[in-house]
Amino acid sequence: MDSALHALPSSDPADDDRAAIAATIRAETLAFQNRDYDAWARCFVQDERTQDIYVTTTSGLSVQSGWAEVSTYMKHVLDNGLGCPKVPFGQDNMRISVTGDSAWVVFDSWAEAPGEGRTESFETRILQREHGQWKIVYASFMMQRDAPEGNGLVSVDSAGRLLWAGPGMLERLKDHPVLTLSAGRLRAHRRDWDRVLQEALQRAAQFHGHFELHRFAQETGGPFRYPAILGDTDDGGLAIVHVSVRDCVTYIQIDGDARIDRRLAVAQAVYGLSDGQLRIARHIADGDGLKSAAAALGISVNTARTHLARLYDKTGVNTQTALVRLLLSVG
Repeated sequence: MDSALHALPSSDPADDDRAAIAATIRAETLAFQNRDYDAWARCFVQDERTQDIYVTTTSGLSVQSGWAEVSTYMKHVLDNGLGCPKVPFGQDNMRISVTGDSAWVVFDSWAEAPGEGRTESFETRILQREHGQWKIVYASFMMQRDAPEGNGLVSVDSAGRLLWAGPGMLERLKDHPVLTLSAGRLRAHRRDWDRVLQEALQRAAQFHGHFELHRFAQETGGPFRYPAILGDTDDGGLAIVHVSVRDCVTYIQIDGDARIDRRLAVAQAVYGLSDGQLRIARHIADGDGLKSAAAALGISVNTARTHLARLYDKTGVNTQTALVRLLLSVG
């Protein structure tokens, strides 16, 4: 009885339209995942008005205008396996406005690829009714959150509350030497470290708006990203986290700077560092103390101390804190 009732058509034609529109959007996504170009193309108005737009933090803006350009590019993508793999996905909070034979749709979407974590996007579709079928004439995809810098990331809101963590990061935070989660907030183990961390998060939160971050990039020539040195560790090293702002949230790189190898390569070329000095610099930049660095490299503490002294001479600094700031600012 229930099944029969559910199968009955809606008494409201607008509800039938909204259901058909949602079905077209889902069919487009499934065809894309299945790399079925013909099924994907059937979801679209095929004329010069058709437009497909992608905006992501990693690839920037991509626009295809007119069916000839849209279809040629998408056939290339699907035939060569360049699209997204078949993974669990969702299309939530779908808002559909229908006026005559046109419809405007906005919705949130997400996908979870094994080993890559969850990505989230905001999507818009404009559809037109053609011969009784709803078809897409405009599509835009704007990535809200992804993690192009690697898996050692967590993101937090303006109050330090955890929003997202890269694969394995929740487990990593259980025994992390510097950071922890407390009541859903990112904190540092020591009170003095935590004071510096919270100040860094508050500074970053000032740039959570699009226009604030855009102004920052214009004035500084680059994105909001810097190493926050929380304080000294018991072994003579430094407690360091790397703070950046994207997607109107703060990201914390908790296990070293993903770009450190390139930065050190630049520093080696600029300052004329030897390979031994470079290896010590790598550990110092990760926050290790001299003894820990020496043990990891299999050299004596005296040899490590000599390398460090030469690093000071060549770079013109005289503390590990200043050295770390210098090494992480090049490149």
